Amino acid sequence: MKALLIIADGLAGRPRDVNGKTCLEAAWTPNLDELTSRGMTGLVDPIGPGIRPGSDTAHLSLLGYDPYTVYTGRGVFEALGTGMAVQPGDVCFRANFATVTPGKDGFIVKDRRAGRIASGQAQLAKALNEIHLGEKLGIEFEFRPSTQHRGALLLRGEGLSRYVTENDPHKVDATALDFQPVEGHNDESSRRTAAALSELVRYSYEVLYDHPVNRQRTLNGDHPANYILARGAADLPRLDSIEAIYGVCGAVIAGGALYRGIALACGMKRIDAPGATGGLDTNLASKAKTALETLRRLDYVFLHVKGTDNAAHDHDAKAKTAFIERIDAELIGPLMEDIDWERTHLAFTGDHTTPIDCGDHTAEPVPVLFVGPNVRQDSTITFGEREACRGGLCRFSGRVLPMLFNYNNWNPKFGS
Repeated sequence: MKALLIIADGLAGRPRDVNGKTCLEAAWTPNLDELTSRGMTGLVDPIGPGIRPGSDTAHLSLLGYDPYTVYTGRGVFEALGTGMAVQPGDVCFRANFATVTPGKDGFIVKDRRAGRIASGQAQLAKALNEIHLGEKLGIEFEFRPSTQHRGALLLRGEGLSRYVTENDPHKVDATALDFQPVEGHNDESSRRTAAALSELVRYSYEVLYDHPVNRQRTLNGDHPANYILARGAADLPRLDSIEAIYGVCGAVIAGGALYRGIALACGMKRIDAPGATGGLDTNLASKAKTALETLRRLDYVFLHVKGTDNAAHDHDAKAKTAFIERIDAELIGPLMEDIDWERTHLAFTGDHTTPIDCGDHTAEPVPVLFVGPNVRQDSTITFGEREACRGGLCRFSGRVLPMLFNYNNWNPKFGS
C-alpha cells in the first residue's frame, strides 16, 4: 500500500473572503470535488479547538506529534530545511535579510524583508559567513539563505542556550530590538548567546551595507538587504522517526525550508521537484510528477504547497482563489490520472486558516479529505469548509498522517 499526504498551506478562509464565500468555496475545483464524492471529509483543528496554530506546530501535530512535548522552536527546522547539519547543542534561528538605517538608539527597520529580495542572496550570505566571532567569543556561526529574504542562522559553541529573545520588532520604522535572555533564563549561557547575536547583527550591517549587491539594488531603487533579523531560537528536538513508529519509509516534497526541515526531523527523505519555489510561481505539475515517481520506490510522500498562504498573507483573494484552482488542475488532476487507486490512500488538507482580511493564521478548523480503497464514502460531493461540516469524519484534532496510515494497516496497536 502507498500513502500521499498533501497540505496546502493556509488553505481555509472565512466567508468574507469572496462575496460570502471562502476562497476555497469560490474556486472551481472539479478534481477535488470528484475525489470528495469518492471519499470522506471532515474538519480538523490543526492543534486543538481555539488554538491559533503556527505553521511549525501545526505541521508537527498533523504529522502525529504532540507539539507541546516536542517543540523547541522554529529555527531548527529552518536550519535543517536549508541543508545545515544541525548537531546537539547548536542553537538555530529563522532569519531575514532586512533593510535598516542607523538611528539614534540603534538600527531603524525600514523593510523587514528587504523588498522580498529575489537575487544576490548567495553573495550576501558569503560575505556574512566571512565574519569571525570565534576568536572573541569562542562561537562559530553559519548563515544560509533559502527563498527570497528568508534564511537560517546556526550558532555552534560550548554553553549556548535557545532561551534568548529576537531582534525583529515586527513592524517598520521601529528600532531593531536588543537580544536578551528570555525571562526566567538569565543565566550565563543565555547571556553569552545574546551577546554573540548582538555582535553578529552589528557586523552584518558593516559587511552588507556597501556590498556590491546592495549598491546595485540601491541604484535600481530597491531596498538593500543590509541587516539580519533573527527569531525563533531553537535547538534540536527529540523526535522518534516516523519509520521507527510505523515501520515505513517516506519523503517530503516542499519548496519551503521550514516544511522540509520538519519532515527531515521526523525522518523523511528530501526529494526536490524541479521548479518548486515555495511561492505562487511554483511548478505544481512537477511536484505531481515527482510525487508519483517517489511513490514507486517509497511507502509514502508528504507534499507541501505554500502559495495559498502567501496570497492570503498579502490579502489577495483573487490570487489565493486562482492558486487553489491551479492546485486542482495542475496537481490533483495529474495525480488522479496516474495514482494506483487500488492500493493508494490520499489525504488533502491545510495546516491552518488564513483569512484574506486578517492576513494571518486564525483558529478555525480546516477541511480534510481522505480517499482510497479502504475509506468509507460519505455524502459530501464538494470540497470546502462548510460542506466539510457534513462529512463523516466530523471534527477532530491533528494526527492526519496517522489517520492516513491507518487505512494502509500500518499503525501499531495500543494495548492487546
